[in-house]
Amino acid sequence: MDAATAFQAIRRGWYLVVVGVCAAVGAGVLLHATAAPYYETSATYIVSPVQDTANPDLVQESIRTLDDARSRAIVATFAEVLQSGSVHEEAVRTLGIDGITTDDYEFSSVILPEANVVQLTVGGPEAQTAVLLASSTGALSAERFSALYQIYDIVLLDAPALPTGPSNPSLFQTLFMAGALGSVAGAALALLWGLPRLRRERARQRRLLSYAVSEAPSSVVTPLHSRKEHRAAGSG
Repeated sequence: MDAATAFQAIRRGWYLVVVGVCAAVGAGVLLHATAAPYYETSATYIVSPVQDTANPDLVQESIRTLDDARSRAIVATFAEVLQSGSVHEEAVRTLGIDGITTDDYEFSSVILPEANVVQLTVGGPEAQTAVLLASSTGALSAERFSALYQIYDIVLLDAPALPTGPSNPSLFQTLFMAGALGSVAGAALALLWGLPRLRRERARQRRLLSYAVSEAPSSVVTPLHSRKEHRAAGSG
């Protein structure tokens, strides 16, 4: 299938593209109208060696942590602690708010590039609860991490802030994505519908062309002896 054939098939089935876009946009409007609000908040933490110059062992270990591989491994460990399910459940219990479970909220942590900084993000249906869970999760994770690695400190860099609004996609974004998906789906339907018809039409045209060529009258050839007799009669 070449590009010209595909374009011809889509042009013939243009109404399928229109139907696909309209259906997708309608679904997008409905989804946006019925979607529950989703709030996100983030906090960042610095992982650094303990500053205790009075203890030579801690000073020596702090020098070792300057190695990039060792430093990133330590930071990655703290990021994993932030994503621990047991930490999330304990954070929920610490808040003591009825009706809240870890299934209602999403927790994620990422290591910021070129820095010993970890970002914790908590999202869910209640803005204030998301902030409380982020604070509680960070504090509990820092406590557990420091108990395992006593030569490191977890320093809060940016505290979680109360979201000013939901982080759901806007209506324009929803409609744009729905329209794009609908156009792709409509074009695919147009291809599935139009390509077989184009192939049948071209096959029929080839058969008609071959039939016309086979039925065309052949040129009349005069035998050689008849031509000689004709010239002799003309000269006489």
